[in-house]
Amino acid sequence: MNMGLSYLIYRRHAKTRHGIHSPFIYDLTERVLRSSNRLSNPEIEAVRHTLLNDDTTLTIRDLGAGSKKKSLDQRKISEIAALSASQPSVARMLQRLADHYNLGRILELGTNLGLTTAYLASAKSCRRIISLEGDPGLAGLARQHLESLKLQAEVLTGSFEELLQPALENLSGIDLAYIDGNHRKKPTLEYFHTFLPYLENHSVIAIGDIHWSSEMEDAWSAIKDHPAVTVTVDIFYVGLVFFRKELSREHFIIKFP
Repeated sequence: MNMGLSYLIYRRHAKTRHGIHSPFIYDLTERVLRSSNRLSNPEIEAVRHTLLNDDTTLTIRDLGAGSKKKSLDQRKISEIAALSASQPSVARMLQRLADHYNLGRILELGTNLGLTTAYLASAKSCRRIISLEGDPGLAGLARQHLESLKLQAEVLTGSFEELLQPALENLSGIDLAYIDGNHRKKPTLEYFHTFLPYLENHSVIAIGDIHWSSEMEDAWSAIKDHPAVTVTVDIFYVGLVFFRKELSREHFIIKFP
C-alpha cells in the first residue's frame, strides 16, 4: 500500500487521549506520546543539524531492504540523515518511553548515524545499550558522534543474524528493543521471535516503519496476532508492543505527535 494512503487511513482511525478508556494507554499517551512532552536535546540536535548539511559521500553496505527513496551504494551523509534516520519526535518518544517504564537494558537493530542511539543512551533509565549496524562506515560515524556527546553505547558491526543472539545473551534479557534496520517481513518476524525468550512482563518492543510497505504491514499484523502479545500501539511511524499479562488483549491506533 502507498505510504501516503496508509497515513490517511491512520489519521482517520487514530484516537486522541480523549477517546481512550484504557488507564494504561491513557497514561502512555499522556506521559510518553503527547506533543507537550516533546523536549529536545540540543546537543544531539546540533549533531543532526551538522549531518543534514554534510555532503560527504559514503559507500553504503546495505544489508536490509534499503531506503525507500534511495537505493544507491553511494550516498551523501546529508541524505542519510534526512531519509534514513529516525525523526527527532520518534527518537525523543523512545527516550521518554525508556524513562517512563524504567527500561534499562536496551537493544537497537539499526544504528544508522547514531542519533536515536544517542537519545536512548541519554535516558536516565538506561543501564546498558547495544546497537547493531550492518555498515562499517555508518557504525564508525555513530561511534564518533556518541563519543563527542560523551554517551556510552556499544555499537557492533555486522549482520543482525550474526550479532543478535550474542547481543541478547550479553544483555541477559531485554527491557526495550527497537527494530529499525531491515524493513522486510521475514527478517522482522525472525527478530521478534528471537527476542521472545529474553522478554519479561515489562518488556517493550518498538518496531520502526510498520507502514513502510505491504510487507511491513503484514509483519505488524502477524506480531499483533502473536499469543504472547497483549497490547499494541500504532503511532504510524512506530509500532509499540507490550507483553504485560495484567492487561486485556487490545490494539490501539493513537495520534502522534
